[in-house]
Amino acid sequence: MKIRHAALNALIDFLYMLGSCFAVMLVEALLVFIINKFVFIPYPVLTVMRIIIYSVGVTAIMGLLGYSEGYREGHCSIGESVLGGTLALIPHVIFAMLFKFQAFVSGAVRFTAGLIHNGRSITYEKLINETPYSLFLLVFFVYGAVYITSLTVMRYLGAQNRVIDLAEMRKNQKPAS
Repeated sequence: MKIRHAALNALIDFLYMLGSCFAVMLVEALLVFIINKFVFIPYPVLTVMRIIIYSVGVTAIMGLLGYSEGYREGHCSIGESVLGGTLALIPHVIFAMLFKFQAFVSGAVRFTAGLIHNGRSITYEKLINETPYSLFLLVFFVYGAVYITSLTVMRYLGAQNRVIDLAEMRKNQKPAS
């Protein structure tokens, strides 16, 4: 395993994580805006809805990015991918702490930690002021593990599909004369 490859993977994975969180935040804001035009949603239900949107959305985007990268390269080193993803969590957690785990940088972390700590009595004020910082960090690293797993598995599957597609293409080629 080469350190240079892991460092490059870390940079790419960091950008994937931030970009995925930001893209899903835009979708979530639009969905919540549209739904709130028609129906009032109480905060606990809105929180669960946001957790689902962010959890599924960010994980799906990370998986799609990983699959396309694996397919493009045709090779996936699982060790480099996991190490790169783990290294990417270091600047990511620094950004998340800097912005107090806002959704645009950390996805569902804030909502999940708030719901775990406050339960059904969650409000915006409790989410911000009463949820322990250590719980935010714990939930962040759990989501980080999910994102890294999704990225790594899909990179591997993309690379495997590329190998299969190349083998099928070569099977139909005529030998050179």
